Amino acid sequence: MSIKQASWTHGLGIELESRSWSALRQGFFTTVRPSNEGTFGWVHFVIPTPVIVDGTRLKAESAMIRFSTGSTAKITNFHVYDGETKIADYNGLNLAGNLQFIRQAVPNHHQVLWGTAISLGVQFAGTGVNDYVQFISAGIDFYA
Repeated sequence: MSIKQASWTHGLGIELESRSWSALRQGFFTTVRPSNEGTFGWVHFVIPTPVIVDGTRLKAESAMIRFSTGSTAKITNFHVYDGETKIADYNGLNLAGNLQFIRQAVPNHHQVLWGTAISLGVQFAGTGVNDYVQFISAGIDFYA
């Protein structure tokens, strides 16, 4: 199976679920920091989604993220959605470090119908100087 299209979005376009968290958008990434109101929350990437190419409905094969974390921050959940349907669900993760590239498979090569998104659960130890995640980009590989 050969790749038909890879769609990525830049970290500047992330959406924070917690309105109390901060997002500093710079040219190269968005730095997310927690607030005193909560040290766990969700960050969402909307992925440009080619649902049909050359008359063929595409399938999501894998989802990827690029990021860096401070020493007291980690990504614990990695979910992928097609519209309102969760098509990949990875929990209990401990993703951290500098300039990380993580690829997660989309089980059953889900046929895409509506539009895709990647949601990441982020856990911070507190609100200190090392409690941050720098989101660089996220993407999905699509196959025919």
